[in-house]
Amino acid sequence: MSALQSLVIILFCLGTIIFVFSFLAMTLSFNKTGSGKYNFLSFFPYELNQFKRNYKRSWIYEILIIFSSLLVLFSLVFYALFIHFEFHDIYQIYILLGMMFIAVFSFNLLFFIKMSAYKLHLAFAIIFSFSTLLTLVLELLLLTRNDVLGLNMSTPIINIIIIVLAIIFMLVLICNPSYKSWAKLVKVDAQTYNRPKYNYLAILERGSFISYLISFIPLIVSMF
Repeated sequence: MSALQSLVIILFCLGTIIFVFSFLAMTLSFNKTGSGKYNFLSFFPYELNQFKRNYKRSWIYEILIIFSSLLVLFSLVFYALFIHFEFHDIYQIYILLGMMFIAVFSFNLLFFIKMSAYKLHLAFAIIFSFSTLLTLVLELLLLTRNDVLGLNMSTPIINIIIIVLAIIFMLVLICNPSYKSWAKLVKVDAQTYNRPKYNYLAILERGSFISYLISFIPLIVSMF
């Protein structure tokens, strides 16, 4: 295993572990506020951000979330370098890298933009979802190139299946017909948000994040 391969795996795993730890810690903290249990089907990711609730340790969690995102981004950079050294003429990797940067950036912003800024929140939710979908499509195009397939002929089918399933999942989320009636279930003004039982916008954000994490599996597998 080369140094670049090791760095990709270490940084991605470390970033994911720190994010999961921070996410769980924020969830437990939210549940202790007395405002009810955090529901993944109806609550937004930004609602875990307790920075403005005078919670003493909230700034620690936010720093950890940003730090974990930076680790993931650095793992992407080293992956791009790995592909560059293996195949000097593959410039698709840099387009893929840029799209994944956009996805990480927009998701981090969703941790801070409340529903009181509805249009801004919706804009970045759309950017995050479509950048994740484009990431998967670009990844499929990259990993099905004949030269990249030759890097490891034992796993291309597995990689393709994972990416295609993730793309289908994203299309189902984005094209969900329930979005047509979502506006009728939600009332948004300066300070009010009427929460439906199934918050499709929150589900879209969370589902996009899951797809984004899944997109790393074929990239890492392709290095072995």
